[in-house]
Amino acid sequence: MFNAHAKRLFALFFMVGLLLTLQIRILSKGVKHIGVENIQETVRAVEKEKAEIEQLKESLDAANDQIVLYEQPSQTNDSELLTQLDKKRRMLETYLNYTNVEGPGVIVIIDDADRELFHDEPGNNVLVHDQDISKIVHELRQAGAEAISINETRIVFNSTKIVCVGPTVKINGEQMAAPYVIKAIGNRKHLEAAINAPDTYAEFLASYGLFVEVNTSISVEIGKYEGELKNIYMKYYEEGER
Repeated sequence: MFNAHAKRLFALFFMVGLLLTLQIRILSKGVKHIGVENIQETVRAVEKEKAEIEQLKESLDAANDQIVLYEQPSQTNDSELLTQLDKKRRMLETYLNYTNVEGPGVIVIIDDADRELFHDEPGNNVLVHDQDISKIVHELRQAGAEAISINETRIVFNSTKIVCVGPTVKINGEQMAAPYVIKAIGNRKHLEAAINAPDTYAEFLASYGLFVEVNTSISVEIGKYEGELKNIYMKYYEEGER
């Protein structure tokens, strides 16, 4: 009887031990070793996410401030709103050349040559032509000119037309004759180099005897564009319309 009881206890303990062994093995398979590098990488990822969340919060707060500014009808907010809108209007008008502007830049003078013609040389060689002015304007614009005028007439990209009219030119519908005074606002050194540097179009004109002079200034004043801007092909559309 004792032996039978001992056998049952042995079998019971064996089964319990076997179950414990299997349980430990199962648990050990689901546990992974986490090293220091893994922890640091996780911390960095968390910090990055936190930083992005903070940026999103700041953007959201700024957007909410704008919404509040537009929605609240109080006199103070109306005044602030009008100030912001007026500021944006002035920036837009400046960008579209509809305001008088001032800044550092250069003043370029181009005039017909005063030399005698060579034998059988055409008289056009000593005159300033529309293409000459156009190329000088192009080189100034390439050098970073933010505003340009010719004989106090504002030059507007894609709107101003410089055409030849005999020995004179017509700019924005206004007929002009030499000398031509071209004003440009921008980096003075870059604009001056566009005229004085070797192999420029101004050097080419000077080789024919035409008068070309450039002077830098800390304050160049250019008047606003008096014409009307027209877009033939480009038009505005709201987001979602296409």
